[in-house]
Amino acid sequence: MEHTTVSGHERPDGAGLRIVDLTGTSGIQVIGVIDPATRPKWEQRLDMLVAAGGGTIDLSRLAFADVRGVSALVDAARRIRPPRSLTVRHAPEPVRKVLRLFWAEEYMKLLNEGMRP
Repeated sequence: MEHTTVSGHERPDGAGLRIVDLTGTSGIQVIGVIDPATRPKWEQRLDMLVAAGGGTIDLSRLAFADVRGVSALVDAARRIRPPRSLTVRHAPEPVRKVLRLFWAEEYMKLLNEGMRP
């Protein structure tokens, strides 16, 4: 089925992107897919996390992320100044593979909580 954007970031095939704040911490949970149709929303929330000085990103409900979506995550992590950081929890295996292939150094920095490298 063709992926067409309607009413924001929801599509007729049921795929879309929801990003909700994590309770009790500075961070977000990502639900759905990160692709060309939803990437602007993803990048906007990453910018907000960078402006806040970092936080946690829970990907346990992420169904798909394209390489450009993962690249945006790496870019956001690089923009945060130590000692602050971004931490990714529960990244799906395809996201881990892309990080290992293209951003090996960032892989270890980002995926240090709720994961086994």
